[in-house]
Amino acid sequence: MKIIYKTRFSYFGQSGWRSPAAADPQKLFEPARLDARLTMFRRYTLASLASQTDGDFHHVILSSSLMPERYKMLLRGVVRQALGARASVIFRPQGSAGRMFRRFVLNTYGDADQIVQVVLDDDDALSADFNKVLRYQARCVIEDEDNEDEATFLSFPRGYSLGLDQHSMPQWLAPRNVPYTNLGLAQISAPNYRKNPFMTAHRRIGERQAARVIAANRPFYLRAVHGHNDSRAIASDQRMAPHEVADLLVRFPFMAGLVGRENGRAATLERRAG
Repeated sequence: MKIIYKTRFSYFGQSGWRSPAAADPQKLFEPARLDARLTMFRRYTLASLASQTDGDFHHVILSSSLMPERYKMLLRGVVRQALGARASVIFRPQGSAGRMFRRFVLNTYGDADQIVQVVLDDDDALSADFNKVLRYQARCVIEDEDNEDEATFLSFPRGYSLGLDQHSMPQWLAPRNVPYTNLGLAQISAPNYRKNPFMTAHRRIGERQAARVIAANRPFYLRAVHGHNDSRAIASDQRMAPHEVADLLVRFPFMAGLVGRENGRAATLERRAG
């Protein structure tokens, strides 16, 4: 069983994004925007995967063949530095993100019996034990002799919204509990199953697909909220300073240099380095 994390990074095509930049290449590849996206991607998304206690996974990042060459090189560089051979960066022309991912999976893992495909946006993060928990839950589905469904989704509804400032530094956290959220949404199926998470309306999964909600009373993800969100970001009014969340650094250890009263100097240095 192979676990594959899928990320769209400034892909120009059909991918479900709603921001003005999604329909305009000039806005999508504007240097200030790409610089901000790269900072968040490196600081949160890639850092959270690099900190996984179960490091057996593959991360595929889909971007646009129209991206300026300088940023293609920078993207490859930060991915290689964080994950090495556990990641692939692919650049594709305008089209359907879901179909681009499907072709990659079929070409790379077509001989596998069952695979797990996971949504991970380029500014979000997962808990350090997410891959470990996901593997256990996926095995439960695969080994269930009464399960006759071609595909089963796993949803991890609990996490935090993470408010970022203009420098992509943490400002606040708000509890989030949204069944069938895109955060960590996973599909278990054969590689040649006709759909993947990017070809499925995630808000309708509970009505249309076999699914299991992992409703543990603990956070599994950080959902970034900032000025460059590609989809509507709604956050609870119940907001806390990062250092007030007792288990934050236990679940998300890569945040250690970014939050906390005693880490103010470290956060400043990290921001300058980024």
